[in-house]
Amino acid sequence: MSRKTQNKRKRDTAYHPELHTRDVNSREIFKNDTLASQFLRNYTNIPLFANVRPEDIRDVSSKYRAFLGVEYEADTIKKVYIRDADGTLKKEVYVISLIEHKSDIDYDVAMQLLRYMTVIWQDYKEMQNKKDADNSKRKNFRYPLIVPIVYYEGTRKWTADFHLKDRIEFAEQMEKYIPDFSYEVVSVNQYTNEELSMKRDEMSLVMLINKIQTPEDCENFRKVSEELVNSIYSNAPEAIKEIYKKILWTLLIKMNVPVDEAREMMGEIGGRGMGYLFENMEKMDIQAERRNTQRERERADAEKKRADVAEERANAAELEIQRLKRELEKRANVTEN
Repeated sequence: MSRKTQNKRKRDTAYHPELHTRDVNSREIFKNDTLASQFLRNYTNIPLFANVRPEDIRDVSSKYRAFLGVEYEADTIKKVYIRDADGTLKKEVYVISLIEHKSDIDYDVAMQLLRYMTVIWQDYKEMQNKKDADNSKRKNFRYPLIVPIVYYEGTRKWTADFHLKDRIEFAEQMEKYIPDFSYEVVSVNQYTNEELSMKRDEMSLVMLINKIQTPEDCENFRKVSEELVNSIYSNAPEAIKEIYKKILWTLLIKMNVPVDEAREMMGEIGGRGMGYLFENMEKMDIQAERRNTQRERERADAEKKRADVAEERANAAELEIQRLKRELEKRANVTEN
């Protein structure tokens, strides 16, 4: 975290960490080499990462964040060492992991990824030229592979364009002049709870918890094997247990559990494991459900208002008909006399 960000938070007396923990949690998930290796190995379906281990990963996010600014703090950049079957180092590649947890999809993700890629390649070029002057100008010089990945926690289907060129005008007519690449999206909702349970790794529990967005998700989570969840949690390294606790804290706050009760529950989870969460889920009031209820109430109020207006118009029309009828009867009487 930059000094600028720290100072900003220190001056902001209204800053509440629990309201900002989702970005922090997502960053910490991918900063953890064990979780990052499991994610690349078991969830991206990219053959290049089939044998990646925690020791093959080095986090280099802070180096490039200095160029891109604090607005990119939630994202991570990994240098991943690809090895042959015998363990011999083969290549170094970079993995950019963007975190999208909003309900509104960011349609400018491809351009955001391009900024990362150009910064990484420029830095790589400068490093290689320091080792050997003008190295980048030689025919056999190659820039490292960069694999851009979006980890998406939202409930809506990802509908942003996967290709950079689709964000550029005249892309079809002038395609050969436009730089292009695609990115990988891994959505927590592309996996069912049953599929995640079969993975049985620490990352699967992260994704099971991140899937909880609605009361229905909460109920589905309760159907997951409590024994399995407790086993993953209890056997996880302490660093990953701390990440679980932060994710759960965010979930409790999101579900509108009072802060004092949330702290008490976190203490119980720390002492008794995840089983305590299963026991208390029926007490949770997800804010999304509250919003849905509010929307239904607003719709009902709007319908009632429309009905009232329609009734008033009908009454006014009826009065006008009666008035015209009386007027006609009056004229008829005058004519007869």
